[in-house]
Amino acid sequence: MWLPSRGETARTKKRVLRIVETAKNCVRSYLKSRRDAKPGAELIRATVDLAQLDLVYRIGLLDLRPINERVVEDIGNMLALVRPEDFRAKRTCVLNPTFGAASELVGGADGDLFIDGTRVDIKVNKHLEMGRDVFNQIFGYFCLSCIGGVDGCRGKVSRIGVYFARYGVLHRLPIKSFVEPDRLPTLLTWFKTAATSGIESM
Repeated sequence: MWLPSRGETARTKKRVLRIVETAKNCVRSYLKSRRDAKPGAELIRATVDLAQLDLVYRIGLLDLRPINERVVEDIGNMLALVRPEDFRAKRTCVLNPTFGAASELVGGADGDLFIDGTRVDIKVNKHLEMGRDVFNQIFGYFCLSCIGGVDGCRGKVSRIGVYFARYGVLHRLPIKSFVEPDRLPTLLTWFKTAATSGIESM
């Protein structure tokens, strides 16, 4: 088993701390800019670096790579399409919402956004379409929220949404448009059984 030397560990720690400090500085600078200003390349680079650190928390992997400028440009193009009014909360905004003990039913789960009753998933798909796989995913998150609630707030999910980042389109669906309230308890019982069976078979 390969283990890093003390010198390599020290250098990695120094780089990680520099990534975090750079990100903090970029955020402070951005917050001082105009309200309608879109994040610039420096802030985008900082977020890409932070995303690499996120893997340590999620899967225990630290693999710091140079930033691909084409990725920075791609993210910048998607951010240019964002309409702030689509994501401006009136009461509640939770980033990466989790669902209490229910998250563990599927081996740990967190969503992208919860804004004023809408659970939003962000997709960077090439095509502007809600396929069955996308619907199943966001519906699964809705079931988890019914079972365990949304951590960090008392609100319930009344709508699910998908934001297609390459098109700047936020599509919302009221829960009542695809779930009959009187059938929800039975559905949730089935969901818990199916989720538990899936985890046990892994």
